Amino acid sequence: MKQTAINYGKVLFELGISEDAVETAKQLYLQSEELRKVLNSPIVTRAQKHRIIDKLFPQEMHSFLKKVCDYNEAEILPDIFSAYEIWRRESQGILVGTLYYMTEPTKAQLRNIEQGLCKKLGCQQLQLTLEEDHSLIGGFVIRIGDLEIDQSILGSVNGLKQKLTRR
Repeated sequence: MKQTAINYGKVLFELGISEDAVETAKQLYLQSEELRKVLNSPIVTRAQKHRIIDKLFPQEMHSFLKKVCDYNEAEILPDIFSAYEIWRRESQGILVGTLYYMTEPTKAQLRNIEQGLCKKLGCQQLQLTLEEDHSLIGGFVIRIGDLEIDQSILGSVNGLKQKLTRR
């Protein structure tokens, strides 16, 4: 995700637009290929794009979407909506991450991991997506935003290699 999309997502969140309006705009944009083509087209004038936005999207979203189109950034709207979701969840104390594993953790192990990370990171809730990764050999890797916790055998082997090559 580009920094531009993250910045727009933060602005969208800070504008205080209702979640329903943002979700409606997101669904409209994602479900219509024609709409995406028009809003992304350099041939369609700014005024035409503004009229389309006024007709189709919720009132609360008009100014924001017009500004995004004015700067020719409509193609990153899916990432903007994703960034908005991250900011919204963060404001509620919810962090989202991915747990990569070789062997799928049990529900009890997953609960312990989530509770330990919530305590360490100071969040109220952690939503982890599980993804199998056989390259890890064993153990797991957790990624939450910029944070990476590597408890895999592959990570340990790579760490050992680095230590040995420094000598």
